[in-house]
Amino acid sequence: MNSTVIFIERSAPATITDFYDVLANDLISVKEKWSFEFKTFRFTVKNLPPDSPRLMHSITFSHHGNKTVTIKNKSAVVTSTNPGDIPTSLILNGCSSRSSEPFDHLLTSKLSNLWTQRQSIKGDFGSTYQTAELIIRATNVFSYGGFKGLLIELECEENVQDTDFEQRVAKIRNYLKEMGIEDYKICGDSIDPLMKNYACNLAFQYVKVLEF
Repeated sequence: MNSTVIFIERSAPATITDFYDVLANDLISVKEKWSFEFKTFRFTVKNLPPDSPRLMHSITFSHHGNKTVTIKNKSAVVTSTNPGDIPTSLILNGCSSRSSEPFDHLLTSKLSNLWTQRQSIKGDFGSTYQTAELIIRATNVFSYGGFKGLLIELECEENVQDTDFEQRVAKIRNYLKEMGIEDYKICGDSIDPLMKNYACNLAFQYVKVLEF
């Protein structure tokens, strides 16, 4: 699968309705609601080398089994709160008690002397649109300070060539241009081009467009 994430900071809460209107002729169906939560943590230990990265991000996706991807620099870890995702071997050898805890909760509860939460951004009750070429997810994004912008996630379930997917993304970008929107962040990069992991790549794209 391929994915690209677009974030339009200079938008209004009603922009998501305008976006739906321009997609209307292409829609096959409107699918399930979805949400995400994006958190940024800062490493508080001092006396690190000046070029050492201090930020770590976690992104939880409701539409991917509520999995959480934690990214620091270009390393990623995928965790889940679903007990069914715990390998049986870890339970049998005593490494797991069958209970699971979100990784970001561990940071704030048991590692709070090392990591402090810097920001939290959420997209709730997002819409999912199915076209012949893409699954398009759109949601208004909010932080503690209020409305932040419109986020659009583009997904292609087919095994298409990168150039074909880029053409499909270009079509969405043309729709945005028709709406008068040309100032936005966009990312379709992979966290590691040599290792294809959809959840990690998607989370990396979220980091790139939502970092402030």
